[in-house]
Amino acid sequence: MKQLNFCTFGDKNNPPVFLIHGLFGSWENLKTLAKALSQTHFIIAVDCRNHGESFKEDTMNYQIMANDFEQLITHLNITKPSIVGHSMGGKIAMTIALRKKHPINKLIIIDIAPKPYPPHHTSIIKELLAIDLTKFTHRSDVDMALAKQIPNQILRQFLLKNITKSSNGLVWKIHLKSIHNNYNKISKFLNEDIQWDGQCLFIRGKKSNYIEIHDELLIKQWFPNATIETIDASHWVHAEKPSETALVINHFLNLK
Repeated sequence: MKQLNFCTFGDKNNPPVFLIHGLFGSWENLKTLAKALSQTHFIIAVDCRNHGESFKEDTMNYQIMANDFEQLITHLNITKPSIVGHSMGGKIAMTIALRKKHPINKLIIIDIAPKPYPPHHTSIIKELLAIDLTKFTHRSDVDMALAKQIPNQILRQFLLKNITKSSNGLVWKIHLKSIHNNYNKISKFLNEDIQWDGQCLFIRGKKSNYIEIHDELLIKQWFPNATIETIDASHWVHAEKPSETALVINHFLNLK
């Protein structure tokens, strides 16, 4: 049975918390948050399938990805963990809670709503697929080659973290072909009339449009006991405001 790659932080005797990254990410994107939360909790930061050092598969949707995490929870013998998920990772976290196969303590969702989104990463995926990494020897060269098609330098640097060196030269750590083939499924969400009534916190980026005002009612339909906090940041809330994000999450986790 294949298991997701993960890294742990903190004392195993503390309450367990899983961290789940977003699309094109890895557990390393959440390292700063993991270290901050590990003062009072046992943190398990995980690479999703087709990301980071986890296994690569042709299939990829929220039920399958939730099952990956449920298997890891069982493998680690973790009882009633809390889960923090950003973007795609937030949808995975929501799916785990809604499936109710493992008791979940608390849910923290960073800047994503339980709804389908337009496939606005399609052009990025196509540009990454079009790059022949065998023609490059350094990330900086790939950066220059992508600059015209992806002008946002911060976004490019984030994407380029997925490049690593192998005996055959530069390669992608992410399974780009699978992400491309399953992207419509990743953009969507569950099509079921179910709820999870546990304690749930949604953290919204004030400068982001991922959670809009009218989404609050939708969130309450799926998660009736949800609360919503806003942090003055874009979609990358935890990267732009790490201390504030950690403070908000820690406060919520420590509430009785």
